[in-house]
Amino acid sequence: MQISTGFLKLAALLSTIGLTAAEWRYLSRPDLHIPRLEVTQNTGKTADGLLFVAPFTGSPVEDEEHPPHQPSAYILREDGDLVWSGFASYYSGWLANFQKAEYQGQDVLLAFEGKHNSAHGHGHGLLKVLDKSYNHITSIKAGHAKLIDKHEGQLIHDGKSALFQIYHPVPRDLSSFNGGDPQREWIVDSQFQEVDTRSGEVIFEWKSLDHVPPSHSNITLTSGQAGNGIGSVEAWDYFHINSVDKNHDGDYLISARDVNSVYKISGKTGEIIWTLGGRNVNDDFKHLDKASHFSYQHHARFQGVDEEGREIISLYDNSAHGTETDIGHAVFDAPTSSGKVLLVNTAGGKNKWTVETRQAFYPPDGLISKSQGSTQLLDNGNVLVNWGSEGAVTEFTSDGKAIYHAYFEKGHGAQNYRAFKNDWQSVKPSEDAALVGYAYGHLGKLILASSWNGDTEVASWRYYGATKKGGPLKQLGEVERNGFEARLELNHVKHDYKEVKAEGLDKDGKVIIETSRETVVDNAPLPPDYRQDENIGLNMGRIMISTGMNVFSHNYGVF
Repeated sequence: MQISTGFLKLAALLSTIGLTAAEWRYLSRPDLHIPRLEVTQNTGKTADGLLFVAPFTGSPVEDEEHPPHQPSAYILREDGDLVWSGFASYYSGWLANFQKAEYQGQDVLLAFEGKHNSAHGHGHGLLKVLDKSYNHITSIKAGHAKLIDKHEGQLIHDGKSALFQIYHPVPRDLSSFNGGDPQREWIVDSQFQEVDTRSGEVIFEWKSLDHVPPSHSNITLTSGQAGNGIGSVEAWDYFHINSVDKNHDGDYLISARDVNSVYKISGKTGEIIWTLGGRNVNDDFKHLDKASHFSYQHHARFQGVDEEGREIISLYDNSAHGTETDIGHAVFDAPTSSGKVLLVNTAGGKNKWTVETRQAFYPPDGLISKSQGSTQLLDNGNVLVNWGSEGAVTEFTSDGKAIYHAYFEKGHGAQNYRAFKNDWQSVKPSEDAALVGYAYGHLGKLILASSWNGDTEVASWRYYGATKKGGPLKQLGEVERNGFEARLELNHVKHDYKEVKAEGLDKDGKVIIETSRETVVDNAPLPPDYRQDENIGLNMGRIMISTGMNVFSHNYGVF
């Protein structure tokens, strides 16, 4: 994927993509305008790993006032520095549920890709899988001539099969619910499938209308908040599956938002084993504490069993529902949303079943999200909660103490469906490494900047220069790589380099990537972090190698 040559004509490129010089994040990649992550709390005690997110604008209008301007899949460090941008070249259309997964013994990236109906809260598309070099290796589609919805998508059994949810409108006799309006005859038969990822064969399929009557819904047809039932586009989404999981016994766990319930379903018969109604009268459990109640929830997951044999499940409790189509009114059932871990006890007869809260995780800023959200239990015991429509993410200790909190494009309405934290090691990304050389005669400076989108192996960058095009290269210096982009600044009275080149070295000093030779650009627009003082470059780093000139590194954070 050749990209580096175009970086040289910086001013023209910025004009083409609609960015101003003040919006630069990386000199070597002025085409990337990544979402800004504003960290408001970080104790330094967070779990190892990187953030996997796919933020998007919550506004129907995409403009300068409603970022992110490049909604896509991103791997970020917790300080907001970029590891990988999936914008434009890797995923097309709208995407969600971006995550690390396992496929045929390898770590891969997985995301929903397709179309998004923001007015009705669903999508139509497929699941796209990328390998550790960010190459597309397979796409997963629904069986029985249906389309995957955006809400769920995960690979299980080492990628041998996939779980996902389907939004499927059907006509039905809704006379008991339509308030006497015969036009209201469409309802969503919320479904999920498990499919074989190689053959596409449907291993298991479940349909809500076969098991749960519309009378169980917390959102009535006549309210119009979940569709008015007139035509398939406005089908009444009475059930609304938004997550599906599978345990080692072969049973499934689904979250059905619009009935405020989580269901355990037999993987053999499809029958409902139990119904955990957060705020719904159709509940098989006695709630032992107030926090075990929930509503309009997302992201329910099996988490094994405890020492007493109680099933552990996690979920994201929205406790709120928006209007979506501007019909009806927003619903708020609690002061804030929260992440929750619950203990489900089915010992004894059904009349003795109980549920209680193991731990709840509440937002530092009193956030309540009317849509979206996720709760991930991390390997070290910490918990990552993503606040959905509020565009924020928090990491907690296992006892509920917030130790990290950050916003995507704070104050601009950015949203993020789910967030995950995992380790990630790429293998020689398919994209070319990028290099630019900018000369500023009036400052007596030459700045070189290099990066490699998606790389996790380069430990340092070595730079070379030639005094004429095609001439011999002279080593200019070596810079430790501490972030997405490394910079080398040379102080000299007269600039005489015409071309530059860079090599990326791994931790053992082996060259693993080379850039092409790039023409030095004279008097390029001054980077924003140098404008405060045109005589002194800001944020100078450590000297690594000197070859007759003062050589400095200019990096962002610790990679």
